[in-house]
Amino acid sequence: MTDRLDPRRVQAALVCMHLDPAYAAAVRGPGPLPELAGRERELLRAVDPRTLAVDPYRRARAVHALIEEYPAAAALLGVPAIDAFFSTLAFRTCVFEHGSMALSFGTWLGDQAGGPGRIEAAIARARRPRPDPAPGLSCNPCVAPLLLPAGSLACLERIRARLGPDPAAALASARPLRERPPRGPKQEALLIEASPAGEVSLGTASEPLVRLLRFAAAPQTHAALAAEAVRLGAEPHEADELLAGLVADGLLVAG
Repeated sequence: MTDRLDPRRVQAALVCMHLDPAYAAAVRGPGPLPELAGRERELLRAVDPRTLAVDPYRRARAVHALIEEYPAAAALLGVPAIDAFFSTLAFRTCVFEHGSMALSFGTWLGDQAGGPGRIEAAIARARRPRPDPAPGLSCNPCVAPLLLPAGSLACLERIRARLGPDPAAALASARPLRERPPRGPKQEALLIEASPAGEVSLGTASEPLVRLLRFAAAPQTHAALAAEAVRLGAEPHEADELLAGLVADGLLVAG
């Protein structure tokens, strides 16, 4: 990295320093920080540590924002696990690359909270607009087809019902959940659809449909999608009509 001072990197580092005292200490320490040039680090080292502590609830508000989108994951893993995200490389990468905190958290979460966590991550993705798809037919970015361990949706619904309308308050006052996310080879197929207004519908779907939409995660030719539909059980003479119906329903979009 050159020694050129980039205000955007300085700003990103300040965000990380405000939310993660360990990173602030690393900036002031002797160890290498490849994301910062020498001049940028000198500037950040000159920041009075007291200014970073002016708002002691900054990180708590960030944790609260994640709990609002990932209440079941927070209930299954515990609030300290959500808080720990802000001290990870995944969080710093998100800040330096100007990404979405909720989406980066979902990627970092992975399968830690099982199917319920993966459902919440998929909802977060479906609710956020993305660039127009490349040429071809692909799954609508506002649609998330999922194959999860059987019982994942029911587990999510139980946890959310138990937490009520204010998950953060419920988690602060309630006993730890004894719920465990389902595991095992048996699967259920789910479909998430987000409207332009951000409203989300979530329910079960046929496994062949979900597998076809997952196949279309990357843009495909019409012929490739038709062949996959046949492989999944559609009659050859019905494949074109099936794809046209999925486009009409907004599940597939043409780039």
